[in-house]
Amino acid sequence: MNPKTPARLLIVDDEAALMRALCDTLEQEGYVTRGFTSGLEAVAALREQPFDLLLTDLMMPQMDGIMLLRACHEIDHDLACIVMTGHGTIATAVDALKAGALDYVLKPFKVNNILAALTRALATRRVQLENIQLRESVSIYELARAITQGLDREEVVARTLAAAARQTDAGAVYLLMPSPDGSTLQVAGSTGPTAQSLNGVVPVDEKMHRWVERARTELEAPDGNSAARALFVHPFEAAIGIALPIISGGSFFGVLGFSSARPQRISSGQIKALDVLARTAATAFATAALVAELRRMNEQLEQRVRERTRELEVANQDLESFSYSVSHDLREPLRAVEGFCEMFRAEFGAGVPEPGRRLLERIWAGASRMTQLINDLLHFSRFSREPLHCLRVPLRELVLQVVARLSEQHRERQLTVEVGELPDCFADQALLEQVLVNLLSNAFKFTSRRELARVQVGTLRQGERIVYYVRDNGVGFDMRYADRLFGVFQRLHSQQAFEGTGIGLSIVHRIITRHGGKVWADSRPGEGTTLFFTLPGAAEQCAA
Repeated sequence: MNPKTPARLLIVDDEAALMRALCDTLEQEGYVTRGFTSGLEAVAALREQPFDLLLTDLMMPQMDGIMLLRACHEIDHDLACIVMTGHGTIATAVDALKAGALDYVLKPFKVNNILAALTRALATRRVQLENIQLRESVSIYELARAITQGLDREEVVARTLAAAARQTDAGAVYLLMPSPDGSTLQVAGSTGPTAQSLNGVVPVDEKMHRWVERARTELEAPDGNSAARALFVHPFEAAIGIALPIISGGSFFGVLGFSSARPQRISSGQIKALDVLARTAATAFATAALVAELRRMNEQLEQRVRERTRELEVANQDLESFSYSVSHDLREPLRAVEGFCEMFRAEFGAGVPEPGRRLLERIWAGASRMTQLINDLLHFSRFSREPLHCLRVPLRELVLQVVARLSEQHRERQLTVEVGELPDCFADQALLEQVLVNLLSNAFKFTSRRELARVQVGTLRQGERIVYYVRDNGVGFDMRYADRLFGVFQRLHSQQAFEGTGIGLSIVHRIITRHGGKVWADSRPGEGTTLFFTLPGAAEQCAA
């Protein structure tokens, strides 16, 4: 009961004059009253409309106060009750308290005594109703949690039934849901002490659609909780006292059926609670349907990924086998070309004119370059196939070893190599050594035209990630062509300017990505180049 709404009192006393006096007096105090001299008439009135409190004489003919109290509680269990009694029947008044009365007043009484008793009883009733609402709200809240937990349809059905069964005086709860083809409604579950077996199914036809539309329209009206007559006049069996459609986002998920455990009229507050429950269930069903669809799509996607992965693995295996066999098959005729060129130059070189010797040199150089390309291709194929053996690598020590080995090949150059602090990393040491060899060899090569060549190896931090780099002050390149840098046999400088096959950085990219890291470059023409790469941390280890 809203505290601002006048309390509705049902007053019963077989003395008509006293009953009318009480009605008049209490109406002056702001209460809404209705008086009767017969308990049977009072019970009939309670069936027609709700009251907040029963004020009844204890000793009456036909139906005494205790019998009236019990009959009224059969209709409205939450009805507060005060009995009026004389001094000689106090023991009977105590029996009335045991039967559910909240208080009693002695005759003859003063108006202040009546008003104080009414205030106490209505306050007690208000607390009881708030506790009931809190209990019902908790059950709705528990169902609402299902929305965020991605429950499936069966779990939402079970939770919806359990939540509805916790509503005040719930006798039976039914959940009807569409069949797989959507043509009928079938009982998905039921619970409660008075739940019955329903006979068959209900067609989802035009009549059903009209009822659903009418019920939603009446519930959404300003006075929907008290005027939603469609909830009581529904196309379902009589065992269902009130039916509420379960709708979310325009989708119809079923019907929530509810019956009270007592032959009482369902209050507007209870209708409101059931409507909130039906809306919550609708959202939970919509979420469950969405989760099920997402799972289905994920399963299909995972299946496609597995199929594509298998196809890619087969294609890679075929490509690697093809590259390996072709490379081996090509090496033999190339060795023959190189050998015949060398024999021809040794035996007949002196008698060959200068243009012929230049042509022979070009044939020999081309064959040698082709041999180098094939060797590099085999090298690349080997790095693509070998499994990773990831361990802790003392990176700075490894870099110093590679620098010392490569510097031996460039003793005549004025070359400065600065190696900063390099923390240990997790990697396949043999493959990581190849990365360092390729990066430092490139740095040495592209600084060959500098009088004071400088190469730096170090690290920097990007958030929690360590980034390794090799920087040089060489010729650099135009970043517009950076996407070609790590392609197989891709070169950004001519063969005449700088020798090489263009596969070294492809090997670097392949090794780093296999470790689960990344590699990229930054450069400016004439200002040098920096190659960056990352490796997984200790917790991540290495990629497969």
